Amino acid sequence: MGPPPPPKNRAWLIIGITLGALALIFTLSFVGNMDSDSERPARTFPEAKYRLTVPKTLLANEYRLVKDGSADADADAQKKGYGAGPDARNVKAVIGSYTGTATDAPRGLVLTGMYGQFNDPAQPRESLLDGMRKADGMDEPNPRKSITPPGSDVDMTCTVMLSTDEEGTSTVPVCAWGDDNTAAYIAFLAPASAKQDPDSVDLDATAEQVLKVRAEVRRPIG
Repeated sequence: MGPPPPPKNRAWLIIGITLGALALIFTLSFVGNMDSDSERPARTFPEAKYRLTVPKTLLANEYRLVKDGSADADADAQKKGYGAGPDARNVKAVIGSYTGTATDAPRGLVLTGMYGQFNDPAQPRESLLDGMRKADGMDEPNPRKSITPPGSDVDMTCTVMLSTDEEGTSTVPVCAWGDDNTAAYIAFLAPASAKQDPDSVDLDATAEQVLKVRAEVRRPIG
């Protein structure tokens, strides 16, 4: 009898939820802005100065890109007619799945977001998290927290998601930001955090890490 199969790498659990969540992201963004353009005054959109990228590595090479699903995800969203409502325009989707480069234990990071011109940055930020929560096997047990990392002016919404499959439940810390041009969430999964009680997760520390990721993925246009 051969050796037992290796245990499933739970760092991949959050990678699987992102593609399914993207359609919900765009749907929720649209539904959240259903009022007719004819019923609203003309709006001036912010200038498009920044975009989101999917770098080959993140956080000083701590994470390595496994898959950039941005092109397929954006094409699928556009084909199905999803949009971000009248408070956004020129929207593009971004998805990147990363694995940790350290050899001590498996870990993962997922970037899911959009860029364009947003009149109400809080709306896509919250819709991103709503899309993640509504993905299969996901639950959000506690209220979300508003966090501004020390020394920054970036307001984030942070929460803990529970990802459940046939092998059990993992705790997934996640923070999202939204500004005039970009909105995204960063989700982490590591052995230590995956086993944590959601109440004990240090979301302030997560927000500080996400701030660093934001600086790497949010780049000037041109």
